[in-house]
Amino acid sequence: MKWLLCCAVAIIYFQQKIYAQQNLLLNGGFEDVNVCTEYNAECGVEAWFYLKDVKAQMLSNDNAHTLLGSNSLGISFNWRYYTGFSPLIGTILPCSLQKGKEYIFKGLISAKLNPKLLLTPGVCMDQKFYVPFRPFSKEMKPDSIRILTPVSNTRFYAFEYHFKATGSEKYLTFGTYLKEDTVSGKKQLTGTQTVQVTLDNFQLISTDSKEIVCSGLDKIKKTIYDYNYRHRDMDNSLFGNGELKINLNIPDEQKQTQIKEPALIKIPQTDTIKLGEVLFDFNKSSLKPAANKMLSEYFNKYFNNTTVDSIFIEGHTDAVGTDKRNLQLSSERSQTVKNWLIQNKIISGDAVKIFGFGKNRPIATNKTSEGRALNRRVEMIIFRRQE
Repeated sequence: MKWLLCCAVAIIYFQQKIYAQQNLLLNGGFEDVNVCTEYNAECGVEAWFYLKDVKAQMLSNDNAHTLLGSNSLGISFNWRYYTGFSPLIGTILPCSLQKGKEYIFKGLISAKLNPKLLLTPGVCMDQKFYVPFRPFSKEMKPDSIRILTPVSNTRFYAFEYHFKATGSEKYLTFGTYLKEDTVSGKKQLTGTQTVQVTLDNFQLISTDSKEIVCSGLDKIKKTIYDYNYRHRDMDNSLFGNGELKINLNIPDEQKQTQIKEPALIKIPQTDTIKLGEVLFDFNKSSLKPAANKMLSEYFNKYFNNTTVDSIFIEGHTDAVGTDKRNLQLSSERSQTVKNWLIQNKIISGDAVKIFGFGKNRPIATNKTSEGRALNRRVEMIIFRRQE
């Protein structure tokens, strides 16, 4: 390598408006678990409710996909040839929607069922929880969800449903439409068919990026989470009149979503320092004697720690060697640089985070010696406080 210490300084410092899409559903990722009153045990998920005809179960994601989090919600039920909308789960909308505004309901779904069955997800947005054949559901209008896209490297499909709010929606009921595939011209299924559905990452968002949650959300969330009745009490309430015995007891103006201009956010300045492999002996994590001098000169001449908020140290290797060794070596070299910063009182240890990426983030080809040399590096990303 022809260079010893390269400082690649990338300074970003500007103001911008941050428009964050806010989820208008409670516990849409099904991460919060409910402890029911009847058994004093985990009986479901907070804020979501269902009839006794379905069996709900928390599913743990051991290798959490970025879309799935730690938990998913599993639902199983028996299909008895009813082709209309069958509710699976539902939730109370914590905030009232804006009349005439457009919203998007989306999430992830996967299903295990007889291959001769066709499943279409569906949704009903109304003042009550939808229950087939009940008088209060007579005027309710569930709809099928037709936008489905397979999610790569998972068993899930992403669904999306667009609608215009009436402003009177109180419950969201999610369910399915099932029918037998009769392309061959005759029915072939007999007996009860068991269907298993897995759900995750449910979101209800406004198409207006300035629309945010209602001011009373925290109090409403606590009230809904405090409803710990499951099993018979929950089923009786939903089947009897499509509502749960939950009194939000909050003024209407605190239930309404808000239209709010986002605040100006300052993005902090960052410096990136690239430390070449020449600072380390081959396949080792200890610093060479000359490295101490070079680091000292840089930090004494150019570094001002009074404005530093934190430092990320990232270790990288080339593709030579095993994945395990490369990850270990990149982490050890990052730790060595962190130890040097602490020992020389450049910055406190709490402000330094280390990461070892091994060969996973190359900046050049690994097919040439020059490219591999560029990939063997430690990068220090310095985050500065706003002045």
